Amino acid sequence: MKARSYPVVLSLACGFVASSTGWAAAAEPPHAFVDPDDPAVAEIRKLGERTIDQAGSAMIGEVRRMLTTTTAAQAVGKLHLKDYKLPAAAIGRPVVRELHRTSLRVRNPANSPDAAELAALELIDGQLQRGDDVAKVLVQRVQFPGQAPEWRVYRPLALLKQCTDCHGAETALAPGVADALKIFYPADQAVNYKPGEWRGLIRVSIIEPTTKP
Repeated sequence: MKARSYPVVLSLACGFVASSTGWAAAAEPPHAFVDPDDPAVAEIRKLGERTIDQAGSAMIGEVRRMLTTTTAAQAVGKLHLKDYKLPAAAIGRPVVRELHRTSLRVRNPANSPDAAELAALELIDGQLQRGDDVAKVLVQRVQFPGQAPEWRVYRPLALLKQCTDCHGAETALAPGVADALKIFYPADQAVNYKPGEWRGLIRVSIIEPTTKP
């Protein structure tokens, strides 16, 4: 099997959903993947990846600040980036409307994948199972009824070594973490990971402007 490399985004924060609309779909919309190298989606991809980079840095900063003043067990119910703000949109440019992390093995039920996200997760999982190169970025077009298309930009998440305190082997979690998980996330599935192992995806949703500059 080929060696794996992922763009590194910290995967310790327990739950992460940032949205400018608070919208939730009543029915699963049609979705399709597009070539991320297609010039037609270059601006969408660039905005999505830049937003993911910024969010990753924010997560790393939050974890470092939190763990300087508290234990891993105490941090379990606090690491959410609740105050994270989506980037402001320039007039006539694509707008970031949501940032979401998801996985085939979620900790927070709020991060469970919808149908479009599940397709992206299964695509990456299939690449891993076959020993193929893992996509560094995915771009997907989602069409909600009666709305403008939504573009989704995905990037794989790998587990960093320091994340094993909360996501590693159940028998080797940091003191108190197992008990904290029973309280905050009783249906938790996000343990027994190894450093460098694929953890899931971070996704940015983008909509195009109705008017051009």
